[in-house]
Amino acid sequence: MTQTKSKVRRPKSNIRRKNLNIDQAKLDRVRMLLGAATETETVDQALSALLLREELIAGVRAVAGTGGVENVFDGDREP
Repeated sequence: MTQTKSKVRRPKSNIRRKNLNIDQAKLDRVRMLLGAATETETVDQALSALLLREELIAGVRAVAGTGGVENVFDGDREP
């Protein structure tokens, strides 16, 4: 009997290597704000934060469309 290597099926990763031109000062500042360990982690966290923001905005719009939300900040001024 011949032995054959069984192929282990692994889920495809969405991780791709990218070469980007990024403003280093912005990247450093965002890295500090996020407390990220690496530049890659910085970009990943920043992208996740933006996607979360979109989800939150969509959720607020959906709730606001039901008529059960009152804008308590209307006409409010910052001190």
